[in-house]
Amino acid sequence: MKRYAILLFALALVLFDTSDVHADTLASAITSTGVDVQAHLASNDRLVITIMPTMDVKLNGQLGIGMRALDDYGTWQDDLPSLLVVEGDYFDGAVLQTLAFDGSSVVMPTALGITFGACLPADGVCILEEAEVTLMREADGTLGLALATLEP
Repeated sequence: MKRYAILLFALALVLFDTSDVHADTLASAITSTGVDVQAHLASNDRLVITIMPTMDVKLNGQLGIGMRALDDYGTWQDDLPSLLVVEGDYFDGAVLQTLAFDGSSVVMPTALGITFGACLPADGVCILEEAEVTLMREADGTLGLALATLEP
């Protein structure tokens, strides 16, 4: 239930402010362990990342959720790299992160790397997963995004 509440919250952000944002501003990719990584341009200066594990997978709380700029364009306004961890072994479900960026500075594609540990508690195995979000200026001048997962 928490997972759907977080997803609904992220999608509700779309309704509040979408100026200068391309119509296709929600991207989703499933990792090899079944974790659903979603990226959403909530406005011209805010990116919402949601990492949703399936019922069989848990996000490792000690490895955390890492985010880092993959270029030096100065687009991101939050302190990067960043690492979100919890005290327990696992996060309590989906993780929602909002990052501020300067939309007017997106001239060349700019990328954000995301890492997290996806654990299969029944098997006692954790796998370091990676995803990459790219912001780019579309032909019509609006912002767009792409999301890809990288194989471990």
